[in-house]
Amino acid sequence: MKPQLANLLVCPLCRLALQLEVANEQAGEIAGGSLQCSKCRRRYPILGGIPRFVASDAYVSTFSFEWKRWRRTQFDTASRHTSLETFRESTGREPADLAGKLVLDAGCGPGRYMDLAARAAAQVVGVDLSLAVEVAHENLGQLPNCHFVQADVLHLPFPPRTFDFIYSLGVLHHTPNPRESFSRLVPALKLGGEIAIWVYPLRRLTETFRYFPDRVNEVLANDVNFMIPPNWQGTVRRLAPALDWIMETSSNVQRALTTRLPPRWLYGVCHLAVPLYYVYRVPLFYPLRLLTKIAMYPDAEWRVLDTFDWYSPRYQWKQTYAGLQSWFEEAGLDEVQLLPRPVAMRGRKKAR
Repeated sequence: MKPQLANLLVCPLCRLALQLEVANEQAGEIAGGSLQCSKCRRRYPILGGIPRFVASDAYVSTFSFEWKRWRRTQFDTASRHTSLETFRESTGREPADLAGKLVLDAGCGPGRYMDLAARAAAQVVGVDLSLAVEVAHENLGQLPNCHFVQADVLHLPFPPRTFDFIYSLGVLHHTPNPRESFSRLVPALKLGGEIAIWVYPLRRLTETFRYFPDRVNEVLANDVNFMIPPNWQGTVRRLAPALDWIMETSSNVQRALTTRLPPRWLYGVCHLAVPLYYVYRVPLFYPLRLLTKIAMYPDAEWRVLDTFDWYSPRYQWKQTYAGLQSWFEEAGLDEVQLLPRPVAMRGRKKAR
């Protein structure tokens, strides 16, 4: 833990300052110690250079398994910029827009978006309930502007109006209550600051045709990496509600089983995505995508990862643009913008 992080932290229950006690340091960072609340006297340990505000990874243990297995699979490389493209589509911002700002990555996983923001000269704090935060620390801890906290988004250890920009991409739908989780993020945002989130869509095809009728294939390519042939789009548009229902129902039935499998068993099953990818690319077999969802990334390792990511989490709530907009309105945010990735949205906290 970099010493300056202590200045950003408060007791998640009392919301009061914490007293830092250092047990050992390594290379100028705090490797072990604790943070004690000045009121309730609760003590939060610093283990492996990360302050811990939870006792375990609770309901997200599959993510601990996932990100310890695929530590850097989703990081961008010189020839692949998928994470950058996803960040743009899901926040409506370039990483360079965050230069000089204090940024919160709520649900940082192994840190692929933190990497983009940090290299664009933002100060980034990554929070995760799972042990993925340890992987993020291993991946990015050497960067002077990256900080890591293990905490629950429902009980964040930050004072009000701390961050200039908050994003949470593909995370809130895995919490017990996504709406409540979002509402807990907003107080940590400075006046005039922005927050952007992306969550799974409840009606992917219906929402895409409704809100982006002239960009259907662009939006679907961003979201699920497939396209609808132009001569099929009229038919698919009419059938969209029924197709969405089929996809949701089949997924729910399958997840009723997969969420009960030991992670290592499911990991093995998800390798079926490697050959199925080639079958699902044949137009004749497109309907199979309605019945069994697999990731359609060209990279085989990423296919297995993303398929595991779909079938393993305990919670997987889905939202609509209208529902998400009501979250933003209830939180008092303005300049709300729908973004071209179902379902992504950005808003600004009123500067007053």
